[in-house]
Amino acid sequence: MSTASFESGSIDVQVAQAAQVAQVAQDGIAAPAGDSDSSVAALAVETEAFVDAFERWAGRKAVAAGESIPRLRLLYAIHCHGPQKMADLADELTVTPRNVTALVDGLEAEGLVRRVPHSTDRRVTLVELTCSSELVAAQFGAYQASVERLFSGLTVKDQSTLLRLLTTLHERMHADAGSSTGAKGTSDD
Repeated sequence: MSTASFESGSIDVQVAQAAQVAQVAQDGIAAPAGDSDSSVAALAVETEAFVDAFERWAGRKAVAAGESIPRLRLLYAIHCHGPQKMADLADELTVTPRNVTALVDGLEAEGLVRRVPHSTDRRVTLVELTCSSELVAAQFGAYQASVERLFSGLTVKDQSTLLRLLTTLHERMHADAGSSTGAKGTSDD
C-alpha cells in the first residue's frame, strides 16, 4: 500500500473512498481531475480487501469440494501431468520445496499419493496419485464450477471488462517483477 493511502486517513476512510470510486464507476461518471490520487488509493484498498475476501471464500469452496486449495492444486497437477518430481511440483505451484514436502507428507499419510523412485535417476523421487484420478478431477471440477458461478452473476460486458482489466494488471505485475529481478525472470504471478 502506498504512503499516500496512510496519509489520507484510516482504513474506514479508505474503504469509503473505494465505495465512492465504485459508485462513480458504476454510474459511468469520470472522477474529478483532482481525485486521481485518492481514486488510485481507494482502488488499492478495495483490491486488497477483495483479494483477502476472495482467498478466504475460495478456500471454503475448495474445502467443500474435498481438499484445501494447495492440496487440490498439487493433486490436480499430478492428475494432469502424471507422476511429478517434487521440484517440478514446487515450480508449478509456485511454492517452496519445503511446502511441497509438507503437502506430500500429509497427502501420503492419507493414502492419496505416494513417493516412488525415478526409473532412470536414483537421485529423483516422483510423486504419483494413489487415489482415483476421477475423484481428483471431480473435486477440482467442483471447485472450478463454484468460482465460475461467482462470475456468472456479472453481465457479459462486465465479464469482458473484468477479464481485460485483470489481464492488464497481471501483465503489469509480470513486467514489474521481470524488471525488478533482472536476468532471473521470476515473477510473482
